[in-house]
Amino acid sequence: MSRNMLYYLAWEEDDWLDELLDYFPVINAVVPTTKTLQLMKEHCEIGEVDKAVIVINLAHEKEKNKDFLAQLAGDEELSRYPLYFVGLKEAEKDEWQAAYPQAKIIVITGFVVEFDFEAVCKQIEAEWGE
Repeated sequence: MSRNMLYYLAWEEDDWLDELLDYFPVINAVVPTTKTLQLMKEHCEIGEVDKAVIVINLAHEKEKNKDFLAQLAGDEELSRYPLYFVGLKEAEKDEWQAAYPQAKIIVITGFVVEFDFEAVCKQIEAEWGE
């Protein structure tokens, strides 16, 4: 049975993971490694995933994230999924946007407790309807 899937990729547990788990009934939260990429490909190949959105937290292990994103970009199927970047500081946004123009970058400015996570979750959810 195929379904919509949210892949949340991060090196550490964080506020984003907590908020996404509160909003989405099904989420696959994993570390962005080659093994994870293989798992994602398998989900597609066996028809377990109908549509997916990939959210990657870039706050930690930036070089490892770049390696993962290069592998992701090289996969014909997975590279078509909507891609969101979180965990960046405002000063980092332009560099990442230039390198990955297809990605939607969400930067929290101000206090985390005041950020509207629900609006972002609704935006992610809308990706499945497109």
